[in-house]
Amino acid sequence: MPKEIDVLIVEPGKAPRPAKVQNTLEAFGEIVGGPIEAGCYLPQRVLLVCQENAKGLGLPPNRANPRARDYIAGTFLLCGFEGDAFTSLTPAQQVEFQTYFGEPGEFMLIGTETVCAAPGELALNACKLWERMKNGESVVLTKWGGPGEGQPE
Repeated sequence: MPKEIDVLIVEPGKAPRPAKVQNTLEAFGEIVGGPIEAGCYLPQRVLLVCQENAKGLGLPPNRANPRARDYIAGTFLLCGFEGDAFTSLTPAQQVEFQTYFGEPGEFMLIGTETVCAAPGELALNACKLWERMKNGESVVLTKWGGPGEGQPE
């Protein structure tokens, strides 16, 4: 097993960046900010590694999850895998996933539990919430990503 492998690190609001990292669970944990969760298997034998329970810890949304109508919270990394071992991404995989995850996501939190990544999804969830609200209740919307204040869209 190689001591160092080539990965992509994807931080909220930033473009993915290639890095050479130690091939240990501890090193992966330092990158994502805590205990790791390896899950989302992507095409070409690429594995997404993120912080365990990142959403429950309130980490900000980072990118839309390519395998579900959901989002990935906090910093994550992408590496290859072979059997039960982590491996380097090939140069072709790095290029493909730098492009795929190239644009930071834009997310809206409605209330305290519903995160939306698309305008249509936002409208649908806002309508559902509206129907459940009682007289006098209010809702907070929180936005992550997208154009910053004073920047053209």
